[in-house]
Formats: sequence, C-alpha cells, structure tokens
Amino acid sequence: MKERDVQKEPLDQVTIQEDESVKVFEGLKNSAIMSNPQLLDILDLNAEQLTYYLEDAILDNPFIDLEYSIEQQIPAFKRFEGTKQAEELKESTQSLDTYLFEQILLYRHTDIRDAMVKSIEYLDERGYLPYTVEELAKKIDMPVIVTLDAVTLIKQLEPAGIGAYDLKESMMIQTEQDLHAPNVAYYLLEVFFEELRDKDYAEIQDQTQISYEEIMESVNYFHTLRTNPAALFNQVDKINLIPDVTVTPVGDGLQIRYNRQYYPKISFNQTYFDEMAAKKDEELNNYIEVHEEGYQRLADNLRIREQLILEVVMCMVKAHKRYFLGKDEYKATLSMKDIAKETRLPEPIVYHIASNKNIEFNKQVSAFTDFINTSRSLTRDGLSANYIKDTISQIIDDSDRELTDEEIVSILLEDKIIVGQQIVKNYRKSLGK
Repeated sequence: MKERDVQKEPLDQVTIQEDESVKVFEGLKNSAIMSNPQLLDILDLNAEQLTYYLEDAILDNPFIDLEYSIEQQIPAFKRFEGTKQAEELKESTQSLDTYLFEQILLYRHTDIRDAMVKSIEYLDERGYLPYTVEELAKKIDMPVIVTLDAVTLIKQLEPAGIGAYDLKESMMIQTEQDLHAPNVAYYLLEVFFEELRDKDYAEIQDQTQISYEEIMESVNYFHTLRTNPAALFNQVDKINLIPDVTVTPVGDGLQIRYNRQYYPKISFNQTYFDEMAAKKDEELNNYIEVHEEGYQRLADNLRIREQLILEVVMCMVKAHKRYFLGKDEYKATLSMKDIAKETRLPEPIVYHIASNKNIEFNKQVSAFTDFINTSRSLTRDGLSANYIKDTISQIIDDSDRELTDEEIVSILLEDKIIVGQQIVKNYRKSLGK
C-alpha cells in the first residue's frame, strides 16, 4: 500500500507591510487549475455552500470524516437571515448596475456614453443584451449608429462577457479578453460552437489540423467561463455574514487571516482504512485505494482553494492599503484585470474566487466585489462616481421634502450628468438615504 500524504494545515494568515509587494501565486500552473473540475466546483462556494458540497462528496467515500465548524453547527444563513446586519449588507453591496455605470463614466462625455448608460438598464438577468441594434436603439431612443458604438464599448466592460447577445458571444468575449486563454479557444467558439456543445470533438478534428489534446485544453478552459456574467455582482439573495477573510491593521501593516474556523474540516479515517487493508483482499484493496486517492484529491483542492483566496485578497489589500489603514476615505481603483495581472491568474479564475466571498474589516462585513471598483477614478470631465454620489447626498440634504429617484435624475441632468434611476436608487441605499 502506497504511503499517503497526511492533510496539511496551510498557512491561514499573512501580514502585508505598507511598502511590501504582493507575492503572486506560484504553487500551481494555470493549466492544472483549469483541468481540475473539482477545484473549479469549489472555488466560488462560500462556507455554507462548501459544507453542503462536502456532505454530498463524502456520501460515496466511507473513509472521509467531516468535522463541522462551531459556527456551522447551526447553518449560517439561518442565524443571520432577516437580521438588521444582513439587510444592511444587502443594501451596501455593490450592484452590477453601479459597477458598469462607474466604468462607463471613464469614457468621454458623448452621445455614445449616454447611450451606454441607458443600455445597461436593458441587460437581462444573465447580463446579456438580447436585442438587435435596431431594437435596442428604439428602446433607448438613440440613433442606430450611436447604439452600435455603445454596445461595442459595453462589451469591453467588466465583468467580461457582459452585454453579449447570447451565450456564444459571451464566451467569445471572455476568451478574447483573457490573456491566458488557449491559442485556439476563440477560433473554436467562433466556428465550432455547435460541435463543442454536442461534444463532437471528432468532427472538429476532421475539419481542422487541431489535435485532440489542443481541443481538450480549450474545452477545459471553457468550463471556467461564466454562462451568467451578471452573477458575480448579483449575489443579494445569497449574501450571508460569514467572513471568509479578516483584515486587521497591525502597526504600520495589515494582517490577513483566512477564517478557517467557519469552514468544515475533512479528515481521513485511518483506523477504518487499516481494518479494510488488513483483510488482504485484492478487490477490496482496489476499492479502498480509489477512495484514499479521492480523499487526498479533495484535501489537496481545499488547500489550493484557500491559498488562491488568500492570494486574491492580498492583491485587494495591497491596492486598498491606504483605505484599510484609515489614511483614505475611499477605496482605490481596482479591476478584475488588475487582479489577474498581479496574481498571474486567468480572469475566469479570479471571477470564481471573488464570487460569494466576504471580507471582515473594522467589525464590518463586505463582499469581495465591493473592493473591485472604479468609483475613485476621475472621468475626462473631471467627475468621479464618488463625486456623483456626494452630489446626490447633497441634493437630498438640501431639499425640504423627500425626493423621488426620478426627480433626482432630473436635477442631475441639469448639470449634464446622465444617471439612470436604478443607479440613483443604488447610491441612495449605500448612503442610507
């Protein structure tokens, strides 16, 4: 019987000094991540969801014991659901509309930018714009040529894949924008989407000079892409107050702690395994070896998941260090592309890691996505999202009556600031007004 690695306890906390560089993740090649279905399955799960996943995973493996965390003796969502804290988190969490609007502001103020602002109100629940240009132009009351330019620019925004007409186009956009995508991936989506959907890889080989290995590398990559790019920011119904990571100022630096206490822990039942191995039955030995390997694979993937989360948070904390240290009122600008470049991870992997996760700081819990923003960036007009938010706050304070979102939109328009009602509503929520 081969020697089995024991489950190691990964480092659960790191400290970043103010002038310290972020250490990029070097423990695993990107190709190994993208060809690991189990790792991809667990990357975007929060503590609650991971518990359910592990409960299902151990049903077929008699040698895995699951130890629930103290916090999960009672499911987290039942403890926090409906509480004032949960509602405050839902209201303060950054929405997709807001994130897109703040990116659009960075463009020069033209009719095209106005058309972009109007168009995002017509995104469906997946983040797609399932209309012809002519149809959308009528909806937003803009010229077709202006609408076409607006849609083209929307497709360049984050999260990647947003504004696509359908799933095929969304996957093509995500692939095109990812520097780590396999060389033939975009071509396969563009020409052989139906064959890929039907898993007819032999047909692709017959029509191209692409090897089976290259095709499967792309197929593994496609599994990392989002069929629903809007889901990254539309997590309101799944929000809980369990912080995956806690950031704490320590002297001139910041300590990042992975909150392992909120996560379930798996262990290998060595006693039962040895009892089965002692029977020296060849068929039984084959059975237990397969399940031993299954445990080790799961344990390894849980460690990798933890390390990847820490690496992404380290990047976030480094970018926002002045905010965390109390030296700046607002968070810095940080995009998905920035994180992918800093960590050397593919953007789709960063999306998985950022989904459904929370950071605790100064006794407040915030979604990871709240630290991915452009709200501080100045537009070419000298504005910023924070300026618009402050202006809305001032408009409300100066009024002798309660204003509707529509009225605030009209007042902003007088200053040539075009904002949709949903954006105003989101900003009012974050302001508590």
